[in-house]
Amino acid sequence: MEERRTAAWVLGIIGLGVIFFTVILPEIRFRSTQTISFKNCTVHFEYWDKGLVPDIYRAAQNKLGLCLCNIYQQKPDTSIGNHIIQIYRQYGNNDDSTGYNVDSIIKYKNAVLDTLILVD
Repeated sequence: MEERRTAAWVLGIIGLGVIFFTVILPEIRFRSTQTISFKNCTVHFEYWDKGLVPDIYRAAQNKLGLCLCNIYQQKPDTSIGNHIIQIYRQYGNNDDSTGYNVDSIIKYKNAVLDTLILVD
């Protein structure tokens, strides 16, 4: 009887170990919080899938761009304007209808700095 109890404990511990290493550990390992900031805007985002890292980073940069647009509307600053243009050139929806003018980027900010990520 004691042998069965010991075997049940050992198999239970082995089962929990297998569950930990196959389910919980990969979830912890691939989920890390990152932060990007410029002036008064800070964006926190998580990498939750290795394959979507470029898309998640693009969405975070665009979210930072939207925050900078709101600050620029309140108080225009050339460094903020230059950073908005830099984000637009690298990560925005470049359909070239707005050009690289800060005022036109701010006017169409929700369209050109879209933060939506489509996941299959």
